[in-house]
Amino acid sequence: MKIFYLLLLLIIVRWGAPSATLAQANTSKADKQYNNFDYALALEEYKKLLEKEQPTLHITERIAHCYRLINQPGSAQFWYRQALGFPGAAPVNLYYYANACRQNGEYATAKQHYLLFAEHVPARREEALKLAKACDLALSWIDRPLGIDVVADSALNTSFADFSPVFYRDGLVFSSDRGRSQNGADQKVYGWTGTPFLQLYSAERKGANSWGNIKPLEKAINTQFHNAIATFAPDFNEIFFTRTKRVKNRVLPDELLTENNWQRYSKNDEFINRLEIYSATFSKGKWQDVKAFPFNRGESYSVGHPALSPDGKVLYFVSDMPGGHGQTDIYFTERQANGAWSTPVNAGPTVNTSGKEVFPVVHADGTLYFSSDGHMGMGGLDLFSAEGSRASWSNVENLYYPFNSPRDDFGLIYETDGKSGYLSSNREGDTGSDNIYRFKPTEIPCNLAGVTYVRVPNRNGRARQMPVGEVKLEVIVNGDASKPLQLETDASGRFFFAVNANQTYSIRGSKKGYLTRTFHVMPDCRKVTDTIQIEMVLDRDTPNQPIVLENIYYDLDKHTLRPESIAELDKVVGMLRDNPTIRIELSSHTDSRESHKYNLMLSQLRAASAVKYIISQGIDAKRVVDKGYGETKLLNRCKDGVPCSEQDHQINRRTEFKIIK
Repeated sequence: MKIFYLLLLLIIVRWGAPSATLAQANTSKADKQYNNFDYALALEEYKKLLEKEQPTLHITERIAHCYRLINQPGSAQFWYRQALGFPGAAPVNLYYYANACRQNGEYATAKQHYLLFAEHVPARREEALKLAKACDLALSWIDRPLGIDVVADSALNTSFADFSPVFYRDGLVFSSDRGRSQNGADQKVYGWTGTPFLQLYSAERKGANSWGNIKPLEKAINTQFHNAIATFAPDFNEIFFTRTKRVKNRVLPDELLTENNWQRYSKNDEFINRLEIYSATFSKGKWQDVKAFPFNRGESYSVGHPALSPDGKVLYFVSDMPGGHGQTDIYFTERQANGAWSTPVNAGPTVNTSGKEVFPVVHADGTLYFSSDGHMGMGGLDLFSAEGSRASWSNVENLYYPFNSPRDDFGLIYETDGKSGYLSSNREGDTGSDNIYRFKPTEIPCNLAGVTYVRVPNRNGRARQMPVGEVKLEVIVNGDASKPLQLETDASGRFFFAVNANQTYSIRGSKKGYLTRTFHVMPDCRKVTDTIQIEMVLDRDTPNQPIVLENIYYDLDKHTLRPESIAELDKVVGMLRDNPTIRIELSSHTDSRESHKYNLMLSQLRAASAVKYIISQGIDAKRVVDKGYGETKLLNRCKDGVPCSEQDHQINRRTEFKIIK
């Protein structure tokens, strides 16, 4: 497991002493190593004890805890199961056992034990029920995987931990504890994991999926302790990275006695390991001028996992500083005109939860990718995306399977194509090591079935859809018009053909007497048995026949287009592009309330706003005329002085287009 996450993850639990004095004496060496967070070393000592004596609850629990804390859930599951067989086993073992089962993909068993934990510990019932629900969701996601191939990159990975790649010039920089220093000597082993300290490595790209020389960054960046998780300025001449700091322990802070703390602390240690951010600049062929981030507070809390925005003006990072929403939160700071960084601000409760949010990465389009165990996920850390910036976020979404797995998934980056990229995960095996994975869209075959309709106006001006048959279809795949697929709908308007996932299909429908229409679809084939259903709606090319545009909305007494109106107007733009010889009038209508003069003015302004948008999309202004009719073309009896319901008035408030040439 990557130590930088372990330093964030650390759970301090004061377990009760064993009943037998002899057992305490026999375990003193192992317990000391355990309390010093040297879990790999403690594990070996506990296992040696089992060669000499019968297992006790204390030893069994401690072995289970060690496997959990070095992130080997397969072994942790086995040992927690043994611990639960002892009389007097703490109920929290049910929780840890369920977590291990969930991380091993055994969701039915995990759900059963979350429910048992909810019965035994009512104070945590809500949390346990949420995790039980997450087991059901994970099974449904696995049953309907995204069309994505995720494959370990054998050229980058070793038997050690390799993770968190970031693009750097013509290659990658990533974190690893593979254990070679610049002079080729083996590095010192870290007792927690039993592996060397983390360092930053660069890999030179040789091809689409091949790498050349892999070497550690220079000593200015890679000191003797942990250095990992980097981010670069847009010109690649500035780096921000995470480094551990050993802080002298003088007083035991109260917060370090609580469960789910982020710090590394031991009452037998003389120091605490905390994370800090450092930066450096690239000049004269090397990294130099290494500086501490001005808001490092190693004496009090950790900051780490830096991630620069695409323009280099906003730095996101992770911290357990006081005042957050959970165990670790994402924060941001902004670069000022003088180069200084502003006071950090929490990214807010949309992204941050009561759990851990870690490993932020900002994509070129501004999308935030991060990992969390607080949002609903599959187990361990799951990858999520969010739209927005700074402290304003929306649409937080789980990336689903196979981006996510039952284990830890984090550190996602996209190539410039926006479809392929890299992520980090420990999804394979039970060694606790992370690997770097390549992902790309798959081409799972399935079928596409559709129906062509025509819009027929009703008496109230709204349209109803009726099937129209014998429509000629031309299908172009991924913009390649050299070999289009030609077919025709049957008499009922139905059509059917084979497609592949993650391919863009442009379906152009045409028939005499109708406007040509192009429909774009990227099938979401999860299985070969899937059939994607679509509807293609045509309009007659009859001049002066009004066609109501649905979902064109304005705020009360305003003429500014609302965002949801844009999608409908985009259809008009597409129709004009598909039918380059037609000219249309786009009109706006009001109900009878307010004065005649006011309604004429408002409707004209609204029509003009819609036409202005259409022209902004590249349509010749001569092809679109705006017209406001106010209340002069009511579709029902709701004229001045006639009492009508809001629904009746809504019928008259409409936007239409008609062919005028």
